[in-house]
Amino acid sequence: MKRKAISILMTVSFAASILAGCGQSAAPASDNQSAESGEEAKAEETKTEESADAASTEPVTISFYTTETGKDDMYQDLISDFEGKNPGITVEYIAAGDDQLQQWMALYASNEGPTVSLMDPINIWENQERMRPLTGEAMLDNVDEASLSTLTFDGTVYAVPMSAAGIGLLYNKGVCDAAVGGDFDPSTIKTRSDLKDLFDKIEATGVAATCITGVNWSLGAHYLCQSYGAAIGSTEDRVNYVNSIISGETKEIDNDVFNGFMDTLDMMVEYNYNKNDPLVGDVNLDAMALAEGKCGTWFMGDWAWTYMAELVGDGDEFGLMPVPHSDDASDVTNQYLPTSYAKGYCVDASQNTEEQQLAGLKFIEYISSDSYSQETQAKRLGQALPFKNFTATIDSPLGKSTAEYISAGKTVDFYGTPSLCPSDIWYECGAYMCAYITGACDREKLAADIDTYWSNQEPRTY
Repeated sequence: MKRKAISILMTVSFAASILAGCGQSAAPASDNQSAESGEEAKAEETKTEESADAASTEPVTISFYTTETGKDDMYQDLISDFEGKNPGITVEYIAAGDDQLQQWMALYASNEGPTVSLMDPINIWENQERMRPLTGEAMLDNVDEASLSTLTFDGTVYAVPMSAAGIGLLYNKGVCDAAVGGDFDPSTIKTRSDLKDLFDKIEATGVAATCITGVNWSLGAHYLCQSYGAAIGSTEDRVNYVNSIISGETKEIDNDVFNGFMDTLDMMVEYNYNKNDPLVGDVNLDAMALAEGKCGTWFMGDWAWTYMAELVGDGDEFGLMPVPHSDDASDVTNQYLPTSYAKGYCVDASQNTEEQQLAGLKFIEYISSDSYSQETQAKRLGQALPFKNFTATIDSPLGKSTAEYISAGKTVDFYGTPSLCPSDIWYECGAYMCAYITGACDREKLAADIDTYWSNQEPRTY
């Protein structure tokens, strides 16, 4: 059958946001304890077994909502494979558009909450009362324990992570090699000044030094939220800092980490491939620019290989490196790659029947442990999967780059805690960040708008 993806499209004005092994259970067999004859008992046993078989294959339809954009073909392929291996379970695929959280909540408002959703940890944390706890489910035995931290709330696991993602500056090694006149080593970029020197050398070859994709989710979540990350300190330090902004005790404009990241962003804006149209916001065009050597670096994450894989030539090399926020070469947060388990699969328990929930668990188990599913995801996502039986080859050089930072112990936890940054920070503060890179507001105005945003939030916990 030809599958049709359901896409809920919502238009948001530019002024508002500036652009964001458990299967279905069989019926329990009755304990036939009566004093019937052997033939009668056998007949009853046969009848019970037939009833159980019928119950275990009772058709059930579930829905799957994903906020992983650009992966519709992959998920529809996986769903077809899953349905072939699990007769009786039909999966309705719901593809997200730009306004992912709003679309998700609209489904709940119409009493059509998806059976399985792939959401950011903060979304799951804020809606945990809707979700089925997964603690104790056998499928978690195959999940790397470290990857569950941002999906575990008060000791209860609510989701299974999708993949490990590195965030930073993607680089075209050929362009960088030509710029430095030899073999470019990303570990030499320890400070903002080091990065500026690289940018100048790239520009001297006639190539744009870097590229910023002017969209709120990239600037508001991935770039801005670095300023609440490991450079601030421990998870406790990060939460305390954010709470001090919420209470009004601290102002963003007075924080060295915030200003450091903004100083680096200012430099990136100066060398931006999209400087003539900063809000063009086309991931595919920017992926093409990096793949074809029109720019040397691009602020994004290793998931971008999805957009680049078909564009690169044989022998082309790419990698990923952190964004330095200061000129302190001894600060490891300038050199350690922010890595996150940015999305997780959760099961709704508020608007789906027990049968649908069990089928949803079976779907997540398939996603996380089936060899065909893992191979497909490794190829299409280009990222490492946090599953103990994962043996598939990562074709993506970006995913391999993240894996190398992980194996070298040179990563920092991007999230720290799922409740640190609210779920709407990407489109609220992302709008301010988009305005900032166009020059529509200055640093003081940006910081004040972000302060106002935080003043409307509840104190954070961890």
